[in-house]
Amino acid sequence: MILRQSHFVPPVSYLLAAELGFLRDVEVVPTRTPSSAEQLRALLAGEHDMVVTAIDNLFEWTRAGADLRLVAQVEQTTPLGIYAGGDVESLADLAGCRFAVDAPDNGFALIAKHLLRDAGVEVDYVVVGGVRERLDALLGGQVDATLLGPPFDKLAEKAGMRRVVDVNALLPELPGQGLVVRAELLASAELERYLGALVRGVAAGESMTDAEGIELLERCGYQAAATAAWGARARTLAVDERGLGLLTAIRRSLGILPPDIGLEEICDGEPLLRATRAATVGN
Repeated sequence: MILRQSHFVPPVSYLLAAELGFLRDVEVVPTRTPSSAEQLRALLAGEHDMVVTAIDNLFEWTRAGADLRLVAQVEQTTPLGIYAGGDVESLADLAGCRFAVDAPDNGFALIAKHLLRDAGVEVDYVVVGGVRERLDALLGGQVDATLLGPPFDKLAEKAGMRRVVDVNALLPELPGQGLVVRAELLASAELERYLGALVRGVAAGESMTDAEGIELLERCGYQAAATAAWGARARTLAVDERGLGLLTAIRRSLGILPPDIGLEEICDGEPLLRATRAATVGN
């Protein structure tokens, strides 16, 4: 079986596994996605087997009828900032602006809504798509502000955009993206081998110097964002329950927490446990 993976930017754990040869025993076909809506469509259509995405997306995707499980957290956190042009210096200066989001009611858009609401700032949310598309819209003047992460945050800064807010400084428990798979794959040997390769990649990353890791990411296209991405890489693929709690609390504060869907029930740690045991025995 070929595992078809969709991601916005390849996570560090995946790049480590690929660059160090740990994916020899499993065939993974990666695809860059333009939006989380496209990820859901492809999952429902059976065109993708797994996606790297914001964990919060599982709330809306499950409500849409997708039978999915969160099996790993492939980033310790996602370094995020709210970026804008012009003379914007604070969240208050964003009042009335056009704010680009991937999807209006899930994912990182809720992080922006949470922070802006707490600051008493109202904006006009504009659905644009994935992070690359949001950067292009910001630089092209179609929107005034958006959330960006590596490597697109550094590209924005090079183009003269300003980071208005360091999201992670305000929300230190914000979880990074997760690996979400179709439930029918949970017991597959292919998924176990893939997770095992990621486990070996994470372990190898711990034995590398920062300079070695950053150089690897630069070769893989991270460029100026390599340092930030390396620092935010996963040290373990286990899902952080504190992060799940933060996402749940944010939804509750916004009044959009589904009464019958909990992230804990959608999270399945068994495939990762099996893969970790197998990888340990193999070494």
